[in-house]
Amino acid sequence: MRERFSIAVTWKSPLGLILCLALQVCSPVDSSESNVEFMAEFPDMLEESSALALEDDVVWTLNDSGNEAVLFAVSLKGQMLAEIPILNARNIDWESLAQDESHFFVADTGNNLNSRDRLIIYRIPKPRLGLKDVTAELISIRYSGYESGNMSAHNFDAEALAVRGAELWLFSKNRGNGNSDLYRFPKSPGDYVVEATQSLPVQSLVTAADIHPGTSELVLISSRREDFGFQSLIWFAPTTDEGVDWEWHKSSQLSPTDQWEAVVWLDETEVLLSHERNARGFAGLGRFQKRSAN
Repeated sequence: MRERFSIAVTWKSPLGLILCLALQVCSPVDSSESNVEFMAEFPDMLEESSALALEDDVVWTLNDSGNEAVLFAVSLKGQMLAEIPILNARNIDWESLAQDESHFFVADTGNNLNSRDRLIIYRIPKPRLGLKDVTAELISIRYSGYESGNMSAHNFDAEALAVRGAELWLFSKNRGNGNSDLYRFPKSPGDYVVEATQSLPVQSLVTAADIHPGTSELVLISSRREDFGFQSLIWFAPTTDEGVDWEWHKSSQLSPTDQWEAVVWLDETEVLLSHERNARGFAGLGRFQKRSAN
């Protein structure tokens, strides 16, 4: 039986047209002028915002690798509300922030150089704005079959974490084969050896994920290099207890293109996105309507 998969390309690209005609399985990607509504510019100290969580109209975020082990709270208008250190944490390569009803999960899972055989997710009680600091419980993971090295073409990097029920779902950023592998493991403290349960044919590098707590719908953010520069993509797909139902996925190109690094559901029809300080010279927050995806 022929495996069903989908490659998202722009129809205006000659290469994209050739691929779609040859494979006859491609999903067109919307390349409209602009489909992300700008909401706020982040303060300068958040120039590497790479994660998002949302609680009572407060946006929680954090900086990428090499920065302090601090959670930041900002308003939907970008005003700084709080800075809360995690006392027993170290920011080696923080890349994602997931949440359930009672906890935040900070994913120190970045592995660009493929030199890390042990990754940490910090589980903390959902903080209040007045807190001075917090202490984390540790979830440690190792990839089954991990091999170090091969920096430019490996499959052991991950920047996208989400909660589904009693599990954490970690989506990889595969420079080797262009897919995103799904790793599922308990959201309870402990040491886990994880093995991929599914591989999604996104043909791009996944940088963010969230799963809606009510509908269980997955949203992913990814990027890929094209002849004309970089392309930012957003994907939506239903999930079940068995995994991601990729046959029913939808996708769109994000416009304007930027270093979009984080996503969180705002409601059942919209998501919030954040980008690092790159194309526009500042980090910021945007809003995307799900109906814009094809």
